[in-house]
Amino acid sequence: MLFKKMHRGRKVMEKKVLIIRNFASKININSYNLQEIGLGKAFVRKGFNCDVVYYSDNTYDEIIYENNGKKLTVKWTKASKVMSNSIYYSLLKKSRINQYDIIVSTEYNQIMTFLLSLIVPEKVYLYHGPYKNNSKKLFQRVYDLIITPYIRKRIVKIFTKSDLANDYLKSKGFRNIKTIGVGLDIEKLEGNNNEKQTISEKYLNFNNKNLLYVGVLEDRRNIEFLFKVFAKLIKKDPELNLVLVGNGENEDIERYFSLAQKLNINKNILHIKKLQQSELKYFYEKADLFLFPTSYEIFGMVIMESMYFKLPVISTYNGGSQILINSDNGVIIKNLDEAIWVEKIFNTLINTNKIRKLGGNANKQITENFTWDKILEKMFS
Repeated sequence: MLFKKMHRGRKVMEKKVLIIRNFASKININSYNLQEIGLGKAFVRKGFNCDVVYYSDNTYDEIIYENNGKKLTVKWTKASKVMSNSIYYSLLKKSRINQYDIIVSTEYNQIMTFLLSLIVPEKVYLYHGPYKNNSKKLFQRVYDLIITPYIRKRIVKIFTKSDLANDYLKSKGFRNIKTIGVGLDIEKLEGNNNEKQTISEKYLNFNNKNLLYVGVLEDRRNIEFLFKVFAKLIKKDPELNLVLVGNGENEDIERYFSLAQKLNINKNILHIKKLQQSELKYFYEKADLFLFPTSYEIFGMVIMESMYFKLPVISTYNGGSQILINSDNGVIIKNLDEAIWVEKIFNTLINTNKIRKLGGNANKQITENFTWDKILEKMFS
């Protein structure tokens, strides 16, 4: 249990936690519902001091959350890049790493996970999401042949974000894996009345039914497929709107909207390139259905956000939908078949009672099982 006494006579309440995002990319903690921050807040609420490490060009600390005297500190840290890996050499010093009792490291195939497993294996909690090999096939083969056996032997606390990720790690020889999912940081989603008024005046001045997509506009998310489905839906209901929140590469955006023009649907599409996390709330509340035809998704925080705001989701089968969605709270369509998607979307749209029921059950699924506090309970149960 969470509050058992530890060896050395220390209590869990006094423990210090380190969460490391191992990817070598810069992030903006104000524009996205970051998993590390959400998990860190949950640790703090349980009485832990927690540090979260993110890649940065400069090294500095930023306290972003406090609760009952405990703090969540973002440690912006320089790192060496090896492909998509960050290697934080400053964290590998024993004098620094030994101050932590729990070290949450993301993904088994990140070099930092391997290095930490060599130095402090008993402290490492592996938290893994991907369920397919990465694009660096040669690197993946060499890593699995030489390094993975060491990690399998040394790390004993292994958690996955989905059953698909669990099966993937089993295929790599890992055992004693526990699927706990991903949590939602509800505080991050709350807006204010001034935001609502501004956003409503700028974007939400339509009264028709709205289909919503949030995320990067890229081929992995099958945006062209989405546009073709929408074009067929427009023939059934010319008053439908498709709201896209997210950006992409310029050449991709041009290609997608060139198709939209050919399909004669561009007048029914509202494209917003960027919003603050708290602003998204009003789009989830305004929309009738959330569409997510992605080919691959480790989890999909936007699925959780939609469900929390009682917005039913129609999605492909992926890491997030597999563990979150059932027939009582949403729709999963495994194939990218335009006719099937059109039928499912339209039949759901015209049934307001069904939408209301799906939305209520979706919210219940998140609030009862997938807040970060619930995820932490699963981790320590």
